[in-house]
Amino acid sequence: MSKRTRMILTGFIPILGVSAALVGVGLGGKLPGFTGEFFRKLTGFMFTPVFLELTFAFLGLLAVFWINSIRLQREGDEYVSLEIENDQDEPQP
Repeated sequence: MSKRTRMILTGFIPILGVSAALVGVGLGGKLPGFTGEFFRKLTGFMFTPVFLELTFAFLGLLAVFWINSIRLQREGDEYVSLEIENDQDEPQP
């Protein structure tokens, strides 16, 4: 598997996860009893005009954070220490 294919799959897996969550909520509405009623209410709440944008913005941020955590696990954190050297040419008061 090439490096480009791995990069594409790394970005595609969280998108599939968010899509599976949406499909799972939709299919959860078909369950009997209180569980189905809960998922039907959740689906109706998610797709009202104001909450639709907020829901998809939240799911988009979730996907971005997920991709970033995968990248950080693979590459490690980006902590670097900086050393500041005083120049001897400048007079100090």
